[in-house]
Amino acid sequence: MWIERQIKDRVNRCVQSRPSILVTGARQTGKSTLLQHMFPDTTYITFDYLQQVEAAREAPEQFLSRFLDPVILDEIQYVPELFRELKIVIDNHRERYGWWIMTGSQQFSLMEQVSESLAGRIALLRLETLSAMELRQAQVPDPDRFLFRGGYPELWANKHLTMTDFFESYVRTYVERDLKTIIDVKNLSDFRRFFRVAATRAGQLLNYRGLAADVGVSDVTIKKWIHALEISGLIYLLPPFYANIGKRLVKSPKLYFGDHGLLCHLLGIDSDAQWHDHPHKGSLWENLVMMELIKTLDLHPGTDLFFYRDQNGVEIDFLIEKNDRLILMETKAGERFAPEKLHFSRVSPLLGNRYQRVHNLLALNMPGKDILPRKQFVCFNPLHTSPAAAADSQSSA
Repeated sequence: MWIERQIKDRVNRCVQSRPSILVTGARQTGKSTLLQHMFPDTTYITFDYLQQVEAAREAPEQFLSRFLDPVILDEIQYVPELFRELKIVIDNHRERYGWWIMTGSQQFSLMEQVSESLAGRIALLRLETLSAMELRQAQVPDPDRFLFRGGYPELWANKHLTMTDFFESYVRTYVERDLKTIIDVKNLSDFRRFFRVAATRAGQLLNYRGLAADVGVSDVTIKKWIHALEISGLIYLLPPFYANIGKRLVKSPKLYFGDHGLLCHLLGIDSDAQWHDHPHKGSLWENLVMMELIKTLDLHPGTDLFFYRDQNGVEIDFLIEKNDRLILMETKAGERFAPEKLHFSRVSPLLGNRYQRVHNLLALNMPGKDILPRKQFVCFNPLHTSPAAAADSQSSA
């Protein structure tokens, strides 16, 4: 079963306006499959094969000269030697749009090579795991499994594949293999323990010292491992919002996982009942909402997506800064909560008048329209309605 990806329209625009494009993202998000599906007649080369890697490294000019038509170069991070020669080839044929279509795992060294060699010549796109909106549009059976199953495409394409089998293999084969190319992990058992402990901190302020104490390694080691997970696309760090607010604000970022299905696996959750009974249910829901914002609104943490929290404990889960306006968003996963505990009214007066209007959204994992005043904010469930649609309804209110 093929599930259309929201990013395809951006890919099509880029291949019509740039000589090269690079689709990055974590392992198994569907980068290669997407490009082969979109461009079935395009030559496909993967650098997972040692023979192709050796040919590209030994004679990059000769290797690139083989291609007289557009080509897909998969796993380009294994052959950084190509970038310098690719710059020369592109400069000689700037009119060849969409000629070099590449994929690569999100790694610092790869992005550094791209920035140095192909600036102004390449479009960079990041592919996340499937969103709830993509699953709804594909009309997959039982889409509410997304709550605990997450969005890795293979889990939805292969009905015989269990969550446990997929994620155990994923962590062992991809996380540990890729990790060795980024940092030197001397004790994999310590790293596995760190990975699971980090899952219990999802949606919370990142505390390196606390993580180090629980895992039994140094603060420096925890920082290296967090950095490795971040550049691999497995976690996100969401920074706090400042904008010259005259209050004492926290400075630490919050930790989120790039796919909430992986997060659920690390916490031992593989069913709807386990999800709803889990003590971290609120953080799990917050993590899901965070990634839906990134996937469907193309938001970037630290650029147009933040959180707010001051030292008095006043907090807003998400602040979205778009088109000279600010959207405040809270997430609630419980069956009951007190509306007066929402902090919209306490935070919005602090934002000044440089925003045209402050909007409030409430992401609920339950029916909420009858118990909450609609005039104050829009209530929605991202499993059933995209954040974009909710934001649009608030704008037109």
